[in-house]
Order: sequence, then C-alpha cells, then structure tokens
Amino acid sequence: MDPYSITAAVLILLVALTFSPLGLGGGVLYLPILLYIAEWPVTQAIIGSLSMVWMVAIGSSMAHTKDGHSDIRIAKAGRITAVPGAVVGTIIAWLILEYISDVVIKVIAAGILVFVIERNLRTPVISTKSTEDLSTYKVGTALGGIASGVLGIGGGSIYVTLHRSILGLETRTSAGTSYLIGAMVVPVALFSHIIIDQSLFEVVETAGWATIIAMPIMAFSAAFFGARFAIKYLPVKMVTTTFLLAVSLSLGRYLWDIGGMIL
Repeated sequence: MDPYSITAAVLILLVALTFSPLGLGGGVLYLPILLYIAEWPVTQAIIGSLSMVWMVAIGSSMAHTKDGHSDIRIAKAGRITAVPGAVVGTIIAWLILEYISDVVIKVIAAGILVFVIERNLRTPVISTKSTEDLSTYKVGTALGGIASGVLGIGGGSIYVTLHRSILGLETRTSAGTSYLIGAMVVPVALFSHIIIDQSLFEVVETAGWATIIAMPIMAFSAAFFGARFAIKYLPVKMVTTTFLLAVSLSLGRYLWDIGGMIL
C-alpha cells in the first residue's frame, strides 16, 4: 500500500473506534477520506465507504444490543422504509454520475455535513411523544435510506436525530437502534451499487484483495470495541468536538471542490 492508502486506512479505523458510540460518523467521514486521501473515484469510494459502514453497523449494533441499548421494535419499523429507500438512493446516485456530474454528489454530501454540524451544535430538544405513532418516523428513515444509497453513508446522522427528537430515546438507545437499522440498510445499498455501477472489479484492482479482506474485519473490531468499551473512558464532549472538527474539515474540502468546479 502507498502512504496515502495507509493514512486513509488508519483514519478509517480511528473513526470506527472513536465515533461508533455516537451512532453516527461513519460514512460522512469515510467517503471524503477515500475521495481526498486515498484518491479513489466517486463510484469506488461509495462502495468502499458502504463496506466500512456495514462492518461498523454490525459491530456497534452487537455491542449496544448486548448492553441493552437498542429498541428492536423501532428498528424494525424504521427498516420498512429505509431498506427500499437505499435502492432508490442507489438508482439516483447512478443517474447523477452517469448523466450529470459527480459535483452533484459532493453538493448533497456537503448538505448532509451541514445538517450533521447543525444538529450536533444545537441543544437537544427531547420529544415527549409516544413511540406508538411511527408514521412521521418512517418518512424520516426513508430519507435516511435514500441518503445511504446516494452517498455511501449509514444514515446514522438522520436516524439518531429522529430517535431523539421524534421518539424521545436516550442517547445510547438512540445510537444502538440506529445501528440496527444501518446493519440492514447498508448491505442493500452496497449490493445495489455493485449491481448497478458494476465497479466491483475496479475496487479490487484499486485496493487489492488483502485490503478488501483485512479492512472490514478491522473496522468491525474497532467499532465493537469502541461501542462496548471506549465510551466508558472517552468523554462524550471531547469525542463530539473531535467529530465536529473532522466533519468541518470534510465540509471545507467538499466546498473547495464545488467552488472550483463552479468557478
């Protein structure tokens, strides 16, 4: 592996380890890492990001569920609309890349990052609504699924916000439930991209089989350890501040690209 690929791999594992307790922070950072540090094409970066997000979702959901921090009933309700949304998002991404420009993907990604920053800076307003009415929630999870397919993310930033503001779940249950949804949605988005984009062999050629096998295993392990143990030792405020800094840097890089293409 070249130095840039090694740097990208290290950053991906650090993201999985450090931010997995928050229920978000995977794909929104994996995609720019693969785009701007590993210098992968957009289609390959989306597949690579989804692969990492899937492993993080499985590892983190296992850790949260083991500790009793998830709501399976709500996760099942969210999956109903999020899973088909992932297929729709994949088709939208293919149409954009095939007939318009990858700058549109970067504009959407920048918009998601602005949303993530705004939600993390805002003082949380916890809803007191009953979790029996899930109609609005299902509309939101559909958007999370679409975002997963378009941007190669897990949709955690959307799911966590829905869990907190609409359903009133506490922080760790919100994160654990988010990962339960992602563990089902992300593989649908991943395999949809593999079928529609037909770029799997290009990813293999770019990354190599050793990396393709080793990185998901390490990402799974890092996410499980982070969600199970790191949350006990890392101050949440410090983790959130570091996360916001990383997201802000990614947003700045997207805006630089977008501005360069427009001007």
